[in-house]
Amino acid sequence: MPPERPRSSGRDRRPAALVDRRRLPRASTPGRRGGAAHALERERARAQAAAGEAQGDDEAALRHLSRAWLATLDRGARGGQRQAITALSDKVHFGPNPSSGMTTYTIAKGDVLSRVADAHRTEFRFIQRVNKMPNDRVRIGQRLKVPQAPMAVVIFKKDFELALVFNGCIVRIYDVATGKDDRTPEASFTIGTKMVNPDWYSPDGKVHKFGSPENILGTRWLAFENTDEHQGFGIHGTKFPESIGTEASMGCIRMRNEEVEELYDLVPRGSRVHVIR
Repeated sequence: MPPERPRSSGRDRRPAALVDRRRLPRASTPGRRGGAAHALERERARAQAAAGEAQGDDEAALRHLSRAWLATLDRGARGGQRQAITALSDKVHFGPNPSSGMTTYTIAKGDVLSRVADAHRTEFRFIQRVNKMPNDRVRIGQRLKVPQAPMAVVIFKKDFELALVFNGCIVRIYDVATGKDDRTPEASFTIGTKMVNPDWYSPDGKVHKFGSPENILGTRWLAFENTDEHQGFGIHGTKFPESIGTEASMGCIRMRNEEVEELYDLVPRGSRVHVIR
């Protein structure tokens, strides 16, 4: 029986609450005193101060910096925060000790890494990365850090940014391209099929094999499960890295190949995706 997921204490560990910090100002009146933008600025200042006070507790500092980043509307200001978040995430999630969203598992006879990952509802490549394993081979008695909190993908269309949120902390932030003419829908999805070196099925019904000049999907494909309203969307790599940071796709989220390969390893099937303006 898989272990229970750790319970979160406080709303800041819920991805939806983190997303709402950036969604609110979009609906507020610009410049209005006491409005959502001013509240967000106050939240940013509090979170930044709390991160500075969390000396010796890297995970607490990362959680506060994640809140500060989400509460910062100016893209330029977020740039410096992004570097600090990445450095802290490397220590918290990819360092020697398990974070609060992880457990320690001892490999038993008959274990294979993919089944250990399935039992904890995570991605086996994520286990490899957090344990710095060169491959998926395991040995009896080996102790591994195993993620067991859910991973969420948050995409900010207006800012062309994608954030991975794990147990209330941002793990990675990537630049992306979105759909031309605002074609990327603002909605919530679930990660479904994942593919390495995918073929591309173009709108005209043709199949373009991976590696062919006509295939635009790059090296990875993470499909969004279809909903009644939206079909055929997902996250993929690109052969046009110069398009990142613009509205360029048919509606999907486009990433640099080396970055979508990392994202592919960190995000299990079943993860939630939140697309907001």
